[in-house]
Amino acid sequence: MQPKYDVHFCLISDQAAPSLLPILDPEFKPKEAVFLVSDKMKSNAEALAKVFKEKNVKVTLVRIENIYDFQGMENCFIELIDQFDGQNIALNVTGGTKLMAIVAQNTFAMGGKPIFYVDSDNNQILFIRHDEKEQKEQKEQRIPNKTLNCQIDLKTYLSAYGMVYKSVKQPLASERLLANLEPFIKQYDKYKDDIPLLNAYASESQKSGFKVDFKHHKVKSLVTLLEELHHKDLLDFDNHRIDFRDTIHKDLLNGIWLEEITYKAIENIKSIQDKALSLEVGNSSYDQNKKQYALQNQGNQNEFDIAFIAKNRLHIIECKTQMMNKEGGLKSEDILYKLEALKNYGGLMTKKCLVSYFEVPESVKNRAKELHVEIIQGKELQRLREKIANWIGKA
Repeated sequence: MQPKYDVHFCLISDQAAPSLLPILDPEFKPKEAVFLVSDKMKSNAEALAKVFKEKNVKVTLVRIENIYDFQGMENCFIELIDQFDGQNIALNVTGGTKLMAIVAQNTFAMGGKPIFYVDSDNNQILFIRHDEKEQKEQKEQRIPNKTLNCQIDLKTYLSAYGMVYKSVKQPLASERLLANLEPFIKQYDKYKDDIPLLNAYASESQKSGFKVDFKHHKVKSLVTLLEELHHKDLLDFDNHRIDFRDTIHKDLLNGIWLEEITYKAIENIKSIQDKALSLEVGNSSYDQNKKQYALQNQGNQNEFDIAFIAKNRLHIIECKTQMMNKEGGLKSEDILYKLEALKNYGGLMTKKCLVSYFEVPESVKNRAKELHVEIIQGKELQRLREKIANWIGKA
């Protein structure tokens, strides 16, 4: 029989998931949690405590004054064990600093208390030590690992890191519309040279009621592309003027199509627990009581093209159909900086990916590797689902 404990002692660190996951499993959820918190981790603890309380778990915060004082921490933990004497308690040893974890494990072991470790990637609880009573009853046999019976959603995950889950968007394109745009990827060599001009015309049309004069009559491949899009009922084109019709069609043809095709590609990946398209998030400084564009909220919010939870980690994908480091193109440094900064929204284990319609320069690939940003580019998009599934599986 798997054990269940009334009180979890949690070592608070930058990673919220190991403390959070056990309370989402009804079979393992405690009634109470005691957070052991350094001054540096106070805001992390407060954000996590808010989620615990929403899940009806009582929380007590205990300050660790000096995380380098072995004896001081040991005395603190001994006092806590005495304070909860007679109660069914256990130590979740997953978080904290290495020294905190060592001291906590030693102290709880000396006190004959159970200790467990949360393997977030594999959704398991590893029992390091039982309590003395359990060990006698089970004749020293180890308790088998417990598979956590829980699903973590984006809102809960982000809230545990002090983030504000603001809004998501529904896909703009119907199945039929997306099917008509998939040739951009399937016939990559045919369309790749004309996509930048299509982007430019779509952007320009925003200022003139979605209609724009056509100026590239000599670019036969672009004329052919526009005629095809007209035939597929994605825009109107009469060889003199392009009419993108409305915001939906204009946005789709200005690069949103890649976001939506990517979002569709992850639809049936089994390891994905929750997903969102165009997710708007506020950071820990975002004030929900103020308007979105209030001065206090500027710089404190961001949008993820695609975000999802897999293997209990936040995964973020940025999609781009513009060329990088070319005249009129995107600055690759800006994109990589944004992706690197997004780890602040979901802890150090957040995984980041750039899906680029165009191949990126070698210098960008090297910089991305340093920042642990996955790149899926060019013709690799023809195996987009496979590539994303492989990325999820990487450590």
